[in-house]
Amino acid sequence: MARIKEHLKISKRTRNIVLVFLLILISDFLAAGVWTSLLHGCFFGWSQTLITCDLLFFEGAIIFAIGAFLASGITWFLRVSRHPRGRDYGEEKRDNDIKKSRKKQLRTGMFMMILGAMLIGSSVTIGQLFL
Repeated sequence: MARIKEHLKISKRTRNIVLVFLLILISDFLAAGVWTSLLHGCFFGWSQTLITCDLLFFEGAIIFAIGAFLASGITWFLRVSRHPRGRDYGEEKRDNDIKKSRKKQLRTGMFMMILGAMLIGSSVTIGQLFL
């Protein structure tokens, strides 16, 4: 039994990606249901599935673009200096902190890009299957 648990163990990052994806998917289905019932005059002829596909695509594109912006490293100007001033905090430590910060930013950007691609893919899949 312990061997099976070791092989089926899911990493924390993968679990977080799936949970955020499912949360966005469920909220889009709920939002589309509310929109079609309350605003049926504005979206005349639009089905709940079409609204859900559009929401998923737009959200996925925005999340993907922000993730690409973070992962590219262009956000160096947003970094606030958090390094203490003094003799005991050397340049080596400062450089190491900058490298760690860049690695963390790259991981976050890649996470957002994966999530955005999953949302865009689910939008296309739902659109092809149900529309």
